[in-house]
Amino acid sequence: MSAAVRAHDLVHRYGRTRAVNGLTFEVPEGALYALLGPNGAGKTTLMKILLGLHPPSSGRAEVLGRDVSDLTHSDRLRIGYVAEGQDLPGSMTLRGLIGYLAPLYPDWDHHLASELARRFRLAPDQKIKSMSRGQRMKVSLLSALAPRPKLLIMDEPFTGMDAVVKDDLIGGLLELAGKEGWSVLLSSHDIGELEMLADWVGIMDEGRMVLSEPMEVLHDRFKSVDIMLNGGPLVTTEELPPDWLGATRSGRRLHFVIGNHGAPEWERDVRGRFPEAHRLTVRAASLREVFVAITRDRQADPYQLEAS
Repeated sequence: MSAAVRAHDLVHRYGRTRAVNGLTFEVPEGALYALLGPNGAGKTTLMKILLGLHPPSSGRAEVLGRDVSDLTHSDRLRIGYVAEGQDLPGSMTLRGLIGYLAPLYPDWDHHLASELARRFRLAPDQKIKSMSRGQRMKVSLLSALAPRPKLLIMDEPFTGMDAVVKDDLIGGLLELAGKEGWSVLLSSHDIGELEMLADWVGIMDEGRMVLSEPMEVLHDRFKSVDIMLNGGPLVTTEELPPDWLGATRSGRRLHFVIGNHGAPEWERDVRGRFPEAHRLTVRAASLREVFVAITRDRQADPYQLEAS
């Protein structure tokens, strides 16, 4: 499988701090890849490395088959970037901004720019400084998509947006990315939105990639388990097996996420440990449940569940 993004043992240091710490992962070509991680996990630093804005301290990263240290002007024209709080020229109108940007990109698509302006309900002659936050993010997305990039990198584009604006952005992004075969690397704290959007997911923590796999594999592999106990001793969550992730107790109810569902011994182990259980419910874990469970457990053991 060809990769739009590839990193191997990637490291980036700020002084003594390793913001990216031996990270290895790939974004398959044509994938919409959701990048998750707690604050300070290194997601924004990783994206800036991929854009050629920060040099790797060691290791290797490639974008569209080119080492990030060797990106040419032509390479950069094939990469779109949208980020929270992105600066835009407030004194310009959308029409003026398009007129300024279009000559800079050989593949600028005027028809697509007009279609996106219509879809996003953007007034061509409104000053950007008078637009709402959601409207300005739509302008950023239009500016990134009209050049028809091969790779789109998005860093927290939906923060603080209302549901209608999110739906507009997501609808436009999904339709175009799918139709054009673009690759998208998208970081966001809106995990519910990402679960609907993405076909691949990666979870970063402390500069490492601790999980990277197709969304359908994650849904098949991780299960949410609820056990209602009926008497017996109340064990602490610390006494449970290490692959019972994110275990919590509320009275007689025990909940955890298990990542080796399908292994023949796991249910036997559960019932053997809790013979007094009178109800055991298993369902596919949501992306949020998987993320919270892995992140919570890694706070106690930072090298748990490392990606292969």
